[in-house]
Amino acid sequence: MTDHPEKEILPESPEQKGAPEALPDVQPPQAGFLVQLFLIPMVIVTAIICVWLLFNVISQSESPTELVRGLRKMDSSSWQKAYTLSNLLRTPNSKELKTDPELAAELIAILEARLDLETADQNQVKLRVFVCRCLGEFEIADGMDVLIDVSQRTESEFEIEIGRTAVESLAVLIQNLGAESLRDNRKLIDALIATSNIQAANSDLQLKVDQLRSTIGFALGVLGGEEATERLRGMLADSFPNARFNAATGLARHGDLACKQILLEMLNATSTGVVSGELEQNHAFKRSVVAAAALDAVAALSRHHDADALAELVAAVEKVSESEDFGNHSKVMAKELILKIQNP
Repeated sequence: MTDHPEKEILPESPEQKGAPEALPDVQPPQAGFLVQLFLIPMVIVTAIICVWLLFNVISQSESPTELVRGLRKMDSSSWQKAYTLSNLLRTPNSKELKTDPELAAELIAILEARLDLETADQNQVKLRVFVCRCLGEFEIADGMDVLIDVSQRTESEFEIEIGRTAVESLAVLIQNLGAESLRDNRKLIDALIATSNIQAANSDLQLKVDQLRSTIGFALGVLGGEEATERLRGMLADSFPNARFNAATGLARHGDLACKQILLEMLNATSTGVVSGELEQNHAFKRSVVAAAALDAVAALSRHHDADALAELVAAVEKVSESEDFGNHSKVMAKELILKIQNP
C-alpha cells in the first residue's frame, strides 16, 4: 500500500494489454435527459420570478393609506411598505401626497417612538430609514423637527445609521422648501452645526460617526447662508476625507474659493486622501466618484468666477481630461468642462 493511494498505478488487465477497444457509439441525448437538464430548472427559476413579481405588484397596488396602516404594525414587512411609499412619493404624480399633513403625521409618529436598542433588529432600523426618506420627499415642513431630532441620536450604530438617513432627508427637504427660507431656522442650523463637530466616544463607531459628519457637510452645503458657510470652511480641515470633500463641494455651490485646495486634492491622481480607508480594489472607482464631484464643483465655481480666478483648478481639470486614472466618465466630463469655461 502506498502513502498516496490516489496516485497508485493499477496493473493492466488482459484486455488493456492489447489494442485499445473502440469507444462506444455516441447516442443522441434522450428527451427525458433534456427535460431534467434544461426544462425543470427553467420552470423553477420562472416560478420564483413570477412569485417575486406578484408580491411586487401587490405591494405597488396598495394605496398610501393601506401602506401606512402596514407601517403601524411594526412587523417584519413594515419596512417594505415604507420603501414602497418612499418610491411612490418620488413619482411625478405624488404632489397631493407630498402636501398631506395627515400622512406626514403618521410617519412622524413612527420616528417619535424611540428605538428600543436592546431589542432592535434590522427590520426596525430599515423601517425608520425608509420613513426618514419618505418625510424628506414632502413639500411641507411638518417632518423637519422630527428629522432634526433623529439626526442627533447617536448612542448606537443603529441610531447613527438612521440619523445619517435623516440628515440626507433634511437635505432633500431643504431643497423642496427652499434653502433661503430656512437659513433663519435656529433649530435646524444649531443641530447641523453641532452634529458636524461630533466625534465617536466608542472607537467601534468611529467610521459611522465620520460618515454622519460627512453627510452633515453635504446638508450644510445645500442650506448655505453665512453660518453654514463658516462651518463648512472649518470642515475643510476635517480628518475624514469625505467630510472635507463634501465641505468643499458645498462651498463651491455658493462660489466660495476657500474650497480650492481640497478640490485640487480631489483632482489629483496620486492623492492618498482620496482612497484612504478604501480597499485597494475600490481605489479606481473611488477616484472616479471623487473626481466627478470635484468637476461638478469647479463647474459651480465657474458660474461665479472667470477663468483667471480658476487657473489652478482649470489646469487640474485639463490633467483629468488627459488621464486614464479617473475613468472615461470623468475624462469626458473634464473635456466638456474645459470647453464650457473657455467659452462661457
